[in-house]
Amino acid sequence: MNLRKIFLVEFAVFILTFLVFNLGFSQVKMGEITSFPGVIESIPADFKFIVINEVRIYISPDTKIVNESGNILKIEELKPRFNVTIEAVRSKDGFYAKKIVVKKLKK
Repeated sequence: MNLRKIFLVEFAVFILTFLVFNLGFSQVKMGEITSFPGVIESIPADFKFIVINEVRIYISPDTKIVNESGNILKIEELKPRFNVTIEAVRSKDGFYAKKIVVKKLKK
């Protein structure tokens, strides 16, 4: 019986710690810029978004697309399996790309 009380008290302290300090598993807050390195998994024909690391990232007309040298690329040049790093802003609707950097293909 004593062991059950100890477990219950420790569990209650653990839960209260999470409630008091508002710890969350999502580390990216609204409006915060985050970076997504990875490989493009898919791109629809209308180029409204791309999928990288199983995350849909929306593309706007303001999104800058460049290669590692800084040369500007057209959105049509993005292809699945390209290695990229995306700087995105989180909103209530998801992630919106601010900048997409296409990495060189490794030979």
